[in-house]
Amino acid sequence: MDKAKGQRAVRRLGYASLVLTVVFITVTLVSAFVSMGSIDIYLPEGVRAEEYAPDGELVTVRPDPDNQRHMIVDAKGRGDVFLENKDPDGQVHRFEYIRVLPGGMMYNELNGNFSGYQILVPLATGYAALVTLLFIVSFIIRSRTMLFSYNTLYFAGASLFLLVITSSLAVSAANLIAYPYEHGMNIVYSAITNAGKTFMYISMPVMIVFALSLAVSNLTLIRHEGLSFVNVLGLLLSGLIIASYIIQIFYMDGYMMGSEMEVRIETAVKSIFSTVFAYFEAMLMAAIICGVISVKKRPAYNKTHIIILGCAIAGDGTPLPLLRGRIDRAIRFASEQEKAKGVRAKFVASGGQGADEVISEAESMRNYLVSKGISEDRVLLENKSVSTQENMRFSKEKINADHSDPKIVFSTSNYHILRSGIISENEGLDADGIGCRTKWYFWPNAFVREVVGLLASKWKQHVFWVVFFTLIIAGVIMIMPM
Repeated sequence: MDKAKGQRAVRRLGYASLVLTVVFITVTLVSAFVSMGSIDIYLPEGVRAEEYAPDGELVTVRPDPDNQRHMIVDAKGRGDVFLENKDPDGQVHRFEYIRVLPGGMMYNELNGNFSGYQILVPLATGYAALVTLLFIVSFIIRSRTMLFSYNTLYFAGASLFLLVITSSLAVSAANLIAYPYEHGMNIVYSAITNAGKTFMYISMPVMIVFALSLAVSNLTLIRHEGLSFVNVLGLLLSGLIIASYIIQIFYMDGYMMGSEMEVRIETAVKSIFSTVFAYFEAMLMAAIICGVISVKKRPAYNKTHIIILGCAIAGDGTPLPLLRGRIDRAIRFASEQEKAKGVRAKFVASGGQGADEVISEAESMRNYLVSKGISEDRVLLENKSVSTQENMRFSKEKINADHSDPKIVFSTSNYHILRSGIISENEGLDADGIGCRTKWYFWPNAFVREVVGLLASKWKQHVFWVVFFTLIIAGVIMIMPM
């Protein structure tokens, strides 16, 4: 599937999601309207519905003749009402606290049940499952046709989060429907407000192994390359992950005391902590998944130009091992393509001259290419860029001047493919990526830098989603029964 077909397929899935959402909202409103004015109440074992009576005239109680533990309460007005269970002496033993809202919606303050919840819960669960499926399919299509798009990262992260949370919601919904005497809607509300915590605990084994592995590789990097800020980023991330889990386990799951409002506020703070952490955890996992896909993906052998992304060179103007690996990877791809398809590609050596460099990185790459038997007329020199953005932008200008319909691939280090590809997409350059290997202890820390750079480049979107989820969670916690 090519990019155009992928875009059409993703667009159709987007329309399907929109239609599904409209249908869900419509059916929800209809079912809510039909269910207005009554609510089902299921009683504990040994308690009979016929023993209950309202403390006023706002509602009437209808015991189920076929089930002594089930009663239906019908609204006659609106307001708050207690359903009291009295013995023959008039002593109240148990009660249900019902709130009749405008329009006839009835809400059980004790367990969170409301009019029509038996219909809405499976409906919402099915809707969440279908949306999750659509997100997963969209990500699969995007990973094959639009991998170098920031939206692909969002779809990957959202798919992971939705898969975990929808599974948790489905379990809660199944328990609610199968055991209405033991459970109320509060277990569904809990599944929503504890979504972040659920994701944290399910992903904990993977994240702890990742954090420990990252720490080991980072310590090895420091021993080989020396101590510097950029060389400890992986160690800092590893510490942050482990510290967050320690906080979650030993503090966030602790028992809460105080007034109802104090408990609600503390619950909201704890839920927001786990949700924010889970959000960035999902984005990190999404970046790792997309990064692995970008390394494993094999571009078609139809390329007219191979961009080699520059990096530091030696004091004598020769490429250092990292840059040499990128050039050798480009040469190998060009050779494989020529043997397989007979298509000869040109090389675009891209990189300017740093203050401490005797020649530009592009010139250093050209000299190395020529020394490897590449004719000089196959090398385009782009020697002005000082960043990956400029690498892509200026290389695009050189290529467009050289060819009317170019097919492009860029060569860089494995850890740098994903971010470089997203940058190339942002610069309007339709290019595939190939990567060269780096030392085992170098690439984890380098990839962390790339992920941090990716997240920082879209910080406004991340802030928006964090605030969005925070408001939803805080809202649910403040209104749900305690």
